[in-house]
Amino acid sequence: MSDFMAVNSKQGAAAPAFHLQLPDGYQAPAEWRGQSCIMLPAAPCWAVLDYAAVMASRELLQGLFAENDAWPPADLTAADDAADLAWHEVEFIHGKSFAYSLLSTDLQRCLGCLYLYPTASRDHQAEAYLWTAVTETELLRCAVVDEVMHWLESYWPFSALAWPGRSIAFSDWPHANYYAVQRNAI
Repeated sequence: MSDFMAVNSKQGAAAPAFHLQLPDGYQAPAEWRGQSCIMLPAAPCWAVLDYAAVMASRELLQGLFAENDAWPPADLTAADDAADLAWHEVEFIHGKSFAYSLLSTDLQRCLGCLYLYPTASRDHQAEAYLWTAVTETELLRCAVVDEVMHWLESYWPFSALAWPGRSIAFSDWPHANYYAVQRNAI
């Protein structure tokens, strides 16, 4: 298990202790191919596709990580998005968090993203956030969600994965979000 503290330099205060509990030696899958999507670690090489999906889905994404989270802002640039993907890539490489781009099977569209983050909850091993692009059909979006959920249950060793905002109302979730804390620390 890796434990670490994030420091919010804007406020000068220590952020909550976040932990991501995985068995020693566990390697996060570097690729998964389903019938509806391919999952690959989020990285700047997907920035053009990701940026298009993020901006098209902007209203859906606001509030993904916390009830009043305004990410992504209206003025998010392609460079900002690429930098965010670079951060996700470094996090993945170092095993601190795991963000996946959900791509069409022909690798021509970003269908959404899956994020597996450390949590401040002592009752969970990690937090998960998932979104699908509003530019896709409802049928495809549902298929992608079903495949991702099955993949998480089949390939990851989590017995207590939290889904704030999805299966746990934000009003019932008192913990800070790792990604939001990291964004605000810069």
